[in-house]
Amino acid sequence: MRSVAAAFRLAALELLARRRRTFALLATAALFLAAGATAAALGREDGHVEFDRLFQIGGYPLISGMLLAGWLLGRFPMIATLVLLAGLVADDREDSRARLLTTRPVHPPTIYGARFLVLGAVAFLLSAVLLPAYDLLLLGEWAGPATLVLILAHVTVWGGLTALLSVFTRLDAWIALMLALLALVWTSLGTTGMMPLAGPIADAVGFVLPPQPALLALEGAFAEVQPIPWDAFWFCMGYGAVAVVLAGLAVGRREV
Repeated sequence: MRSVAAAFRLAALELLARRRRTFALLATAALFLAAGATAAALGREDGHVEFDRLFQIGGYPLISGMLLAGWLLGRFPMIATLVLLAGLVADDREDSRARLLTTRPVHPPTIYGARFLVLGAVAFLLSAVLLPAYDLLLLGEWAGPATLVLILAHVTVWGGLTALLSVFTRLDAWIALMLALLALVWTSLGTTGMMPLAGPIADAVGFVLPPQPALLALEGAFAEVQPIPWDAFWFCMGYGAVAVVLAGLAVGRREV
């Protein structure tokens, strides 16, 4: 228990060290809310924003800007997770702090596990405030538990993948982002019947890549206020959990 408490104390110090990243995310969230408040002030009718009203005011540029803001908002949990967890392990190795940490009576997996939980919780909380607040501004209601389920899935998937990559490279968040784009393209190729590889091989690659189909299913339920696809949620949670376990095993074996 003492080692776990010590690990969480170190995680709190790491959160303090990453305060600039947190402030940057808070500023980004404030911009989203300012955009939502502006749209609500200009185009609110019957308790929600009418796009016809916005089109009369700003035409296609304003509508396009709002659609882009909405698309980016749905990916804020991923952005927050990548920003906060980037360098989770690699920063210590880069700054020569990893050997200092190993002198403490706490196993490295416990240290980085506590750090993962604390930073992931902050990413979740920031997103859990922003997404419902934006919905309330524009729609007058929020999507309910589907919002929190979507956020948790994003934090688990991208947090676990970033943690695993961080054991091996300083470019962890960038590689995670590239894998996200690759998974999106891979899913699109499969959906449109343009997959260049044979079925079993394509399925194997799609299984290893980040679970974009499951995340898209959760995003669809969030956007359309539909029942939560729990099978997609649990697949995302399993993917992230496996990545975290592999990261813990790797950080325990890898030399610092």
